[in-house]
Amino acid sequence: MTAPPSAGVPVSDVRETIMDIVRTHLDREVDPSIDVFDQGVTSLTFLRIVAQINEKYDITMDVAELEEASVDTLSGFVAGQLRSENR
Repeated sequence: MTAPPSAGVPVSDVRETIMDIVRTHLDREVDPSIDVFDQGVTSLTFLRIVAQINEKYDITMDVAELEEASVDTLSGFVAGQLRSENR
């Protein structure tokens, strides 16, 4: 397991990591501003993506809190959790 990043990790780094995770599961490029479900992610794949993000950042993402599931939204959520955990 990777150690969680500090509060100083830029959101852009989190975004790039999440982009890589989604790209790997879809096996193609993704648009970070478009909901991943609109780009071909299934519910099962989304659960796998969330599990990988949770493991990578040592967080627990509650997907019920998300209004949409774009890379940008996921990145903002993760960055917010990292900031609140490191206060």
